[in-house]
Amino acid sequence: MSYLVGPIKPDAGPAFDSLGHHSFFGAHQASVDAARVASVEALRAFSAREFAARGEAAEARAARGLVSVSTSGFDALPTAMQWAERCITIDRAQARVTRLRKAVGVGAKCLLNLGDGVGENNVMVTLTYRGTNADWRPRHISDYLRKVREWFKGRCPGQRLKYVWVGELQDGKRREDGQGRGVIHYHAIFFLPEGVSMPYADKTRTVNGVKQAPWWPHGQTNTEKGRRPVAYLMSYAKKADSKNVGGFPRGARIHGVGGLCSVGAAIRRWALWPAYVQGNASITDRFRPAPGGGYRNDATGELLQAEFAPTGGGFQSFIRVRTTPRQIDASGPFSWLPQPVTLH
Repeated sequence: MSYLVGPIKPDAGPAFDSLGHHSFFGAHQASVDAARVASVEALRAFSAREFAARGEAAEARAARGLVSVSTSGFDALPTAMQWAERCITIDRAQARVTRLRKAVGVGAKCLLNLGDGVGENNVMVTLTYRGTNADWRPRHISDYLRKVREWFKGRCPGQRLKYVWVGELQDGKRREDGQGRGVIHYHAIFFLPEGVSMPYADKTRTVNGVKQAPWWPHGQTNTEKGRRPVAYLMSYAKKADSKNVGGFPRGARIHGVGGLCSVGAAIRRWALWPAYVQGNASITDRFRPAPGGGYRNDATGELLQAEFAPTGGGFQSFIRVRTTPRQIDASGPFSWLPQPVTLH
């Protein structure tokens, strides 16, 4: 899993959330996290001063015509300072946001560029709640998508429904008072075949003389034609950040992609791998997370060991234990050539 490194922000709130669930970070855990981060930063600052002092001493010796027998001051540092230099702290909220943006951006582009006839009939749907986050349930978005797939199966037999969705919290920017309710809602875009119209999700439908309940009975919806689907989704994905992602109901999924072809799914999977896997695997390689850490190739059994190991404290602090060699400096998804090729 790819992570964005950042500082931990201790939880200053109560130990229980608005739904009465026990917070993942209790008050005691927050104080422990703060103390650990402070100690690591103190060690880093001290080691930085040590490096500076050693550098000045080396320059002074060089000025006098003396040459140090050591080529690196790092190995001579005390163990505690070496540990601090190799240690990182994961901002898990920011890591979740980074994964959302990668998955949504890559997924939407794959659906738009790899499909036949995709891009002309895009439908944007917004799904909101009339109440609060207490009315939210994990199955609501899944149930809605299941009903859309059932409709699409009857409307376009043999075809795959292509869609991407993103969760968002109401921020109140469109209100005069600027006060948002902080309630979860969803933005989805469906890549439909030409000539196919999407029914309104909050309306009752009659099918073969039988009335059917609305696909989304939890609040209002909005359905309109989309002309820039990737930009539309990314505009909402960019709103998510480490400051507000914790406001989603506990257990809520905040993005999803459906209908990718095998190539698109492989490209999206590659984009979500950590860098040390990307540098050793093409989109056709079947690497999966291995028990105990790292990634293993299902086809060959090759194991790429993780570059960082947890130091304790809820999998937030990690220390570098190795640097995995890269076969290629990958700047994007790629495939290995089937045989050696000579370039002239």
